[in-house]
Amino acid sequence: MTTNAIVLAAGKGTRMKSELPKVLHPVCEKPMILHIIEKLDAAGVEKKIVVVGHKGEMVKEVVGSKVEYAEQTVQNGTGHAVMQAVPLLSKEGSTIIITGDTPLIQEITIVSLLEQHKKLDNDGTVLITKFEDPTGYGRIIRNSLGEVEGIVEEKDASDKQKEVQEVNTGIFCFKNKALIEGLPLLDSNNSQNEYYLTDMVAILNRQGKKFGSYLLVDSEQVMGVNDRDQLAQAEYVMRKYLSVSKQVKENKKLS
Repeated sequence: MTTNAIVLAAGKGTRMKSELPKVLHPVCEKPMILHIIEKLDAAGVEKKIVVVGHKGEMVKEVVGSKVEYAEQTVQNGTGHAVMQAVPLLSKEGSTIIITGDTPLIQEITIVSLLEQHKKLDNDGTVLITKFEDPTGYGRIIRNSLGEVEGIVEEKDASDKQKEVQEVNTGIFCFKNKALIEGLPLLDSNNSQNEYYLTDMVAILNRQGKKFGSYLLVDSEQVMGVNDRDQLAQAEYVMRKYLSVSKQVKENKKLS
């Protein structure tokens, strides 16, 4: 079955304080979104759909024709963004959804997420990580059996829920059928009045479908880039990754 990817790249990125769309800001001299697409290619993802919005033509010019495009003309949340890409999906196969501002994600993480999703025959799987200080991230809510029953955004979380250290990375994998059938059930009854993709967790659970999680230990990989300080931090981490990768290759040549 086909493995698809939806890359969310429609945001304005106002905190970057730049005319350049956020996903085009460079990390190690390469636009963030190209790092992501290269990792998706390396992980064997056959079909990639980029959801564009703010200055979408600039994004299309950089990314080129190796992907398909969907347009989100109104910024109405991550769930709404994914809805724009659904017409390009078939009912068969699985789709990984990833934000365009996570350039540090590694091929092995994408492969591992997809493998676990398919091995456990999940309808949906969320990539999670843990932070000692999870401020700003959506919290993973589990039931008494330890199963993921929901994700609560920080602005909507209770004081107790804010104590949870397991967080949503914004990266998901869904069976296409479950995604297509679940998205129309999203609503915007939240503090932002937006359609949250995270609400798909509760929707699938209500439908009796199987939703799981995959824990990423290396939380640096899913660091989002929302401002100049985070861009500089991403540059630092990427150089570290590239240095390690170069050393591994050199060691293989010597062995």
